[in-house]
Amino acid sequence: MHFHSTVRANCSSEIYRHKELPMSKEEKPNSHILDGLMDRRTVVLGGEISHALSSDVAQRLISLQLQSNNPINLVIDSVGGNMDAALRLCDLMSTMLTAPVRGIALGDCGSAATFVMLYCKERVGTPFSRFLIHSGTFSEIAIPINQTTTEHLEQLLREVKSTEEKVTDLYSNHLTPMKLSSEASIGERRSFVRELFARGDQRFDDWMSAQEAVKIGLIEHVVTEKLGIFQS
Repeated sequence: MHFHSTVRANCSSEIYRHKELPMSKEEKPNSHILDGLMDRRTVVLGGEISHALSSDVAQRLISLQLQSNNPINLVIDSVGGNMDAALRLCDLMSTMLTAPVRGIALGDCGSAATFVMLYCKERVGTPFSRFLIHSGTFSEIAIPINQTTTEHLEQLLREVKSTEEKVTDLYSNHLTPMKLSSEASIGERRSFVRELFARGDQRFDDWMSAQEAVKIGLIEHVVTEKLGIFQS
């Protein structure tokens, strides 16, 4: 999210944060392809997660749910983006949809996109997909000069701490790392998540391979055969 009068969290990967340029006609998503995938009960979450993208993906998921309760494929290729927009999709899958959603990482699955992956009923990654878990970033903070008081700075710190706790809890509750038993304490789980944050916040060697994502419980397995999306 962007920061103007209020502080909001942006969990997009720092290495990919650049000025978004307008897309040419050739770069815009091909609606024919997306609609064709809908016929195969497949939705794509691609690019930076924004409220507009989240709304479009949500509408497509609901449309498929209205058709039947058969499984839905959600192809994820995103470095992250707006945390609130991503969590909206998490809420949709956990409180409204009854059709099981299979999350498929194809390319990048980073930051806020990992939230969406963790809320899928089944979670898989292609062999060369990669994953990023980090502590998140606050970007484009704009505070009027006459509001740079100790009180306002304390409010900012509380907002940052609240967001950190929310993200830590999400990962602690949904990751199933191989190195921890199912009876691991919440303290052990939170400590494990903080270790993941430390790696993800590095300047280098911050992305994980699909095999590493399996070990930390972000995905269940790496795809070794056709996904069956285009079976006749």
